[in-house]
Amino acid sequence: MTRTDPHPADSTMLEVAWHGLGAPAVLEYLRASPSGLEPAERARRLAEHGPNTVRERRRDPWWKELAEAFTEPLQLLLIAVAVLSAVFGEIGDAIAIAAVIAVVAVVETLTELRAARAIDALKSLTAPTARVLTPRGILPVPAAELVPGDVLVLDTGDVIGADARVLSARGLRTDESTLTGESVPVGKDPRAVDPETELAERSGVLHAGTAVVAGEGRAVVVATGTDSELGRLGALVADAVEPPTGLQVALGQLARAVLILAVTASVAVTVLGIALGRDWREMLLSGLTVAFATVPEELPILVVVLLAVGGRQLARRGALLRRLRAGETLGAVTIVLTDKTGTLTENQLHLREIIGDRDTVLEVALACQDPHGPGREPMEAELAAAAWRAGITQRGNQIAAYPFDPTRKLVSRAWQAGPRTWLAVSGAPEAVLARCRLDDVAHADLTAQITGLAGRGLRVIAVARRDLPANPGLEHDTSHPGTTGSAPTTTGTAAHGDPDPAQSDPTESDRDESDRDGAETELSFCGLAVFDDPLRAGVPEAMATLHAAGVATIMVTGDHPLTAAAIAAQAGLPPAGVLTGADVAARTDAELSAALVHGTVIARATPTTKHRVVGILQRRGEIVAVTGDGVNDAPALAAADVGIAMGARGADLARATADLVLTDDTYPTVATAVATGRNISAQLRRAVAFYLGAKLALVAVVLAALATGHPVPFAPVHIVVLEIFMDLGASVAFVTEPAAPAAMHRAPRPPGSRFLDRAMLGTIALVAAALTAITLPTYLLATAGDDEIDAARAAAVLAWLAGHALIAWTLRARPGLAWRANPAFPAWAATATLVGLLAAFTPVGALIHLGALPVTALGPIAAVIIIATAVAVLLSRTLRLPEQL
Repeated sequence: MTRTDPHPADSTMLEVAWHGLGAPAVLEYLRASPSGLEPAERARRLAEHGPNTVRERRRDPWWKELAEAFTEPLQLLLIAVAVLSAVFGEIGDAIAIAAVIAVVAVVETLTELRAARAIDALKSLTAPTARVLTPRGILPVPAAELVPGDVLVLDTGDVIGADARVLSARGLRTDESTLTGESVPVGKDPRAVDPETELAERSGVLHAGTAVVAGEGRAVVVATGTDSELGRLGALVADAVEPPTGLQVALGQLARAVLILAVTASVAVTVLGIALGRDWREMLLSGLTVAFATVPEELPILVVVLLAVGGRQLARRGALLRRLRAGETLGAVTIVLTDKTGTLTENQLHLREIIGDRDTVLEVALACQDPHGPGREPMEAELAAAAWRAGITQRGNQIAAYPFDPTRKLVSRAWQAGPRTWLAVSGAPEAVLARCRLDDVAHADLTAQITGLAGRGLRVIAVARRDLPANPGLEHDTSHPGTTGSAPTTTGTAAHGDPDPAQSDPTESDRDESDRDGAETELSFCGLAVFDDPLRAGVPEAMATLHAAGVATIMVTGDHPLTAAAIAAQAGLPPAGVLTGADVAARTDAELSAALVHGTVIARATPTTKHRVVGILQRRGEIVAVTGDGVNDAPALAAADVGIAMGARGADLARATADLVLTDDTYPTVATAVATGRNISAQLRRAVAFYLGAKLALVAVVLAALATGHPVPFAPVHIVVLEIFMDLGASVAFVTEPAAPAAMHRAPRPPGSRFLDRAMLGTIALVAAALTAITLPTYLLATAGDDEIDAARAAAVLAWLAGHALIAWTLRARPGLAWRANPAFPAWAATATLVGLLAAFTPVGALIHLGALPVTALGPIAAVIIIATAVAVLLSRTLRLPEQL
């Protein structure tokens, strides 16, 4: 431990291993007293250290967030198009494009403001007030005003307001699961431990945001605000930079590609028209019109619609999508970092078996519990319920109660029933066996049995008893509750029942320890109580599904390595090695990256450990999903490509930070969400490819018509009608498609692969070529027959509407799917074709300036559509384009 100032209370708090210092040394460093600080000194320290609050992320005003939303490449392109539209008199187009820009910017701004909710959720975890010991007595103090050196007075039910070093404890136990992931409350006492001890085993330190579940004690505040463990979590969350999603990168690629295409098409039309002797003003306006038609102004809204529909699909499957763009990222996930307790397991301890005489074990275990306690912890409740079913009750008068402490790992109570006086003891098996009368063989056999149980992920407590003299001289207060001990795989459970040691005579405390040492010896071993936290239903199957889909799984937990490894094996993960948080800290990024493979287990992990692992995997090119439910998971959830939080029992901070919230808290929903995400991603790619291909076909048809000396095939009003059906088809029809059968039987798309990859470009080209082959010949044939231009345009509109529906059909993952599986697709296709027929063959077409075609024109148009579609189907299946999207 390195220090530059012996009095940290008078300067910036330095990094100190408080758990490695004895209580007197801590008080000396802090220039504090066991009786607390004077008001003037508290005021001075508060002014120096600042309020005990979490550092907030620097928040830009909403108007600045809104301004930044307009800087996306596609947004800038649309702004330029809107301005040019207004300059050239197309006020209606300019207003429509401006509306699209505004809607997208507002949605993006609302999404980015989620950090405020996360930090507010973190603040709510700290206690509103604390009881502080001062020379004038115990006073309630707002938690925000706690300072280093304050002495906290703690009792069952208190939420700890700052990190503190224990000065005295009587059966003190805290629930640190929100920080460490350890499901069993941990015992606390004033003893110093090794400075290198991991966070979950620092028995002498209390942490802000955790709760006292048993006992009482006093502790001196050593860290407040951002110096506390909770504050460090807040800093990690506040500083987390959300990685850009594949969709954001793709939209940037699309903006650049479309800009090149629009400029090229505009110049080509203008130059070609002038070269053919057309009026340059007319050709300049035609070129700009083509450029405007090329820009996919509806694409941002199209993407939002696609993701919203996908989000509804996820919600029906138990997953609430908090950020729409994460829906597409889910399908690209390559690795899942999962926690254990409550995610893979039920987080409910059940009494699995009793080894030894059942009635004796239950009688002794029940005798270790306080008969007047306010409530029982899970293991106590299980034992008490089993005792009640067996007709066993506590008998006699309790004459002494020795609390649990993390060093001794025992709890014991002395009882007097008539002439019989006896001591009941329970606790960690190794601690109980060490005090029992056992020969070497029996001790070795029991130790091997206990080790085997722990290796299977089971929690074990041992019970023993001893007859005492008729008058043992044990006189202790028994007014407080107590609890049982725990397995060697976890910190033991606790009991308390003695008066506050801070108010006791030291010689009395020493005598208590001496009495306890004398009583808890020469015990008779009674048996073992075995508990388990079972896997949630469907976890192994979900693990197998993800692995078959090319998604690796790594378990990161605060639990003991043996327990974590056992649960990983039960969940179906291969034995790829077990690391601890200390192992992770000791390795370089390169060394750790090599060890992070499918099945790796990281136990005794801290929030910093998990956060670092996420960063290493992302730099390796992985798309990382993180599951979690506690405050300790929040930094990793914020940094992950997809953060997945539990909805029913997850901490507010975890839910506010995550991208996806599981409303049913079941791990199999993760596999379902990934499958749905893959479908969203695939259908999004199909929809965008179809939409851009249609846009490209529109340009090609216009250019070809001009090049052959014909008028433009579509008036602006016709383009509006065509794009309505293009939008509907690309959004509703595609997104409501069921997932392809092979979606979860192949690896995800390689991380970093371009959105506009070979398959996308091939599909765009195929759609453009097919639609051009359908529409252009139909239009040219109609004009060649000396029909009026309005009738020729009617033929083009009919060919386009019917043809683009059939071309879209060729992009389906399962073209032969029954219409009931996705009624939206055939309904859209039928409607588009019907509108085309009505516009071409009835007076309805006159409403949009189309001339009526003779019925005889239907045959040639249908022939062109069928031939072009058949060729498109042949090429699509030969190149296997739908399967690659």
